[in-house]
Amino acid sequence: MRSLGPLLILLFVIIRVISAAVSASKKSAENAAQTNETEEQKRMRDVQERIRRKIAERRSGTAPLAPPSAESAPPVLRPAVVPPLDPFGGPTMRRAMVETERRVQAPARAERDPMDAVILERQKKLAEEMRGLEAARLVTVRNAAQIVAERQTTGADGGLLAARRADWLADLRGPQSLRRAIVLREILGPPVGLR
Repeated sequence: MRSLGPLLILLFVIIRVISAAVSASKKSAENAAQTNETEEQKRMRDVQERIRRKIAERRSGTAPLAPPSAESAPPVLRPAVVPPLDPFGGPTMRRAMVETERRVQAPARAERDPMDAVILERQKKLAEEMRGLEAARLVTVRNAAQIVAERQTTGADGGLLAARRADWLADLRGPQSLRRAIVLREILGPPVGLR
């Protein structure tokens, strides 16, 4: 019984190695089959080469050459000589780059300074108005909450209970107090096994 465990593990490893070898051989056979060109692929490659040759002949303006025989190898097309690329995109890009650098380094125009000052002043005023409106909104919300709480306390017999309920709900709105309430429920509530 004790020697059965290592034997099973060894048997499992051997089976995995054999299955991996079989799958690898299948994949290599599939790849070999895919790399062999079919007749249609050869024809397609020949057509593409002929089209490329015709395009090159038209560009160079030479007379068409005699079609190559099946035995002769197609001529090797040499890449056209391409002038080195200008890193700045040519003279127009160079001029634009110089103009941009000049604008960045030059001080701001006198025409824009008064306009910018007016815009900044307006933005400051709008920010102050926004702060004032937000403060007024908070005061209104607090007053409304106080009015609601007073109406609930001055109501019938349940007025005091409603006020306490409102206080509890207000306490639970904050994330810290909500966490505290959950911990207290876990401590003071029924045990987990009895739920």
